[in-house]
Amino acid sequence: MTGAEFASAARTMLGTPFHHQGRVPGIGLDCAGLAVCAAAQCGHTISDRSGYGRIPAHNLFAQCIAEQCDPIALPDVRPGDLLSFAFRLEPQHVAIVTAIDPVMLIHALKDAKRVVKNSLDATWQGRLRGVWRLRGMT
Repeated sequence: MTGAEFASAARTMLGTPFHHQGRVPGIGLDCAGLAVCAAAQCGHTISDRSGYGRIPAHNLFAQCIAEQCDPIALPDVRPGDLLSFAFRLEPQHVAIVTAIDPVMLIHALKDAKRVVKNSLDATWQGRLRGVWRLRGMT
């Protein structure tokens, strides 16, 4: 799977309603579900977990990402990479990079009630906790 293919698959899910633990494109996705479903559309399997709460606990969200991804530096980001964010103390949200210069993201956002696209603006940069590349991504 290439990063461009992964980002393109995520774009097809824009507008899908937000649903906590959702895994059905067009019906309902959360941020993790968007990544799981976009990867599946590209023939790549991401280990998925269920039963998680909306508020992160014991750094499990970050651990799940670290099990499947390698950390990279923000200046090295390219389409298909993942950015993790925290709204509180622990990371609890993930977005897929779809473009650089400027960095554009696709993510299932609870406040927007759907899968949306936006830039990595100052607000999102303040929440940024990690930059990741899925293992096996070319």
